[in-house]
Amino acid sequence: MKSLPLKARLYILILSTAAVILMAVSLVLVPRSTLIALEILIFTLAICVTDFYPIVLPREGNAEITISCALKTTAAIIFGPHVTIIVTLFGTILAEMMLHRSWYKALFNAAEMTLTFASMSVVYELLYDGFRTPFHSFQNAGAVGAMVLTYYLINTGLVTMIVTLTTNASFIHIWKACLRDTFWNNLTIIPLGAVVAALWLYQPWSVFALVLPMIAVRQSFQFIADLQRQTREALVSMADAIDQRDPSTYQHSQRVAIIAEAIGTELQLPEEELETIRMAARLHDLGKIGMSNALLYKPGRFDDVEQAEFRRHPLISAELVKSFRLFTEGQSLILYHHERYDGGGYPIGLKGEDIPLGSRILAVADSLDAMTSARVYRAPLSLNEAVAEVQKHSGTQFDPAGVDALLRAVERWGGKLPWPDDGKVRDSPIPKTNQVQQDIPCLKAAPTSSRINV
Repeated sequence: MKSLPLKARLYILILSTAAVILMAVSLVLVPRSTLIALEILIFTLAICVTDFYPIVLPREGNAEITISCALKTTAAIIFGPHVTIIVTLFGTILAEMMLHRSWYKALFNAAEMTLTFASMSVVYELLYDGFRTPFHSFQNAGAVGAMVLTYYLINTGLVTMIVTLTTNASFIHIWKACLRDTFWNNLTIIPLGAVVAALWLYQPWSVFALVLPMIAVRQSFQFIADLQRQTREALVSMADAIDQRDPSTYQHSQRVAIIAEAIGTELQLPEEELETIRMAARLHDLGKIGMSNALLYKPGRFDDVEQAEFRRHPLISAELVKSFRLFTEGQSLILYHHERYDGGGYPIGLKGEDIPLGSRILAVADSLDAMTSARVYRAPLSLNEAVAEVQKHSGTQFDPAGVDALLRAVERWGGKLPWPDDGKVRDSPIPKTNQVQQDIPCLKAAPTSSRINV
C-alpha cells in the first residue's frame, strides 16, 4: 500500500473506516433470530461464490465484472440496510481472501461495495410503499429505478475517485467511461436482483428457477469480454506480423509506442490519452498489410505511382480499426500521423493545431525510430544524429512542443534509447512508463461488481 499515493491511501482508509462503523452498528441492530442468521449465511455465501468467478475485461488495468450485484440488490430490497451491509461486507471480503488479493485491494473493494449497497438499501427503504415486493406498485418500481441512479452516483463515483487518485486520468473521463461501458449491464443486472427479491418474498425456494438465467447472463458477459480481447489481440498481432515481414522494421510499432508514451508523459497528458496514443502507435502501420514486398523493400526512391500507393496506408489503417469500438478513439491519431506541422503532409494536409495532438506525437516518435533503425536503403543514425534531425525540422515537419518533450525524454533516458542495442523490445507488447498505473487497487466499478485488478 505504501506504493500508492498518499491521497489514495487516505481515501481507502476513510472508506474502510466508514464501512467498519456501519458494520458495527448493523451487528448491534440486526434482529436476533435463527431465520435471519440462516438468510445472512445464504446470501453471504452466494455473494462470495459469484465474486469468486469474475470475468476479466480487455481494459487497461485488468477490469473484472461479476454478477454478484443482483444478489446484493436482492438483499437490499428484502432485508433493508443492516442485513445488506453484513452480507455485502462479509461476502466480498471472503471472496477477496479466496482470490488472494492484496489486503488493501480487498479492503477497498469491500468498503466501496458496502457503502454503495447500504446507500441503495436506504433509498429503497425511504421510497417503497410499505410492501417490500419490488413490483407491488409503480411506487416500488420507481424505488428500484432510484436504486439504479444511486448506484451510478455512489459506486461509479467512488471507483472513479480512486482511479483518479492513483493515476493521472481525469475524473470526468473515467466516470464517463464507467457510465458508457456499464450502462446496459446495470439496466439488466439490477432489475434481475429485483426479480430475485420478488421470487424470494413469494417463495424462497423459487429463486432456484433463476439459476440458469443468471449463469446465462454471466456467460454472455464472458463471451463479450472474450470477443473484445480476441479482437484486440488479433489486431495487435496483425500489426506485429507486418513489422516482422521486414527484419529492419521488427518491433517498430512497439518501439514507437514506447517513444510516443514517453513524449506524452513529458507533456503531462492524462493516463487515458496515453493509453489511446499507445494503442494508436501499435496499430499505426496496420494499413501496410496489403502492400507488396517489392514496395516495402524498395531500396531507392518511390516513383509517383508508388508514392501514392504508399501514402494510402494511414487511410487503410484507420479504416481497419474504425469498426472496432475498442479502437475508435485512436482512429484519427492513426489517420493523421503523417501530417506535417506546416501543412505539407498527408493524407489531407492538416496544419498546426488542426492535427490531433496524438498524431503530432506519433509523427515525432515514428520518425525517431525510423531514423535510428537500419533500413535496406541506409544505415541507422545514432540517437544524437536522429534527435538533431528532429530538432532541425521542429516547427515545419514536427510540432515544437512534441520535439521539446522528446528532448526531455531522451535526457531522462540518459542519452540512449530505452531498449537494448539490438533494438528488440523484451517487455510487454504495449509497454508502459507510468509506474503508478502498475499499483492500482483491485476495484469494483459496476453493479456487476467490476474491478481493476493488477
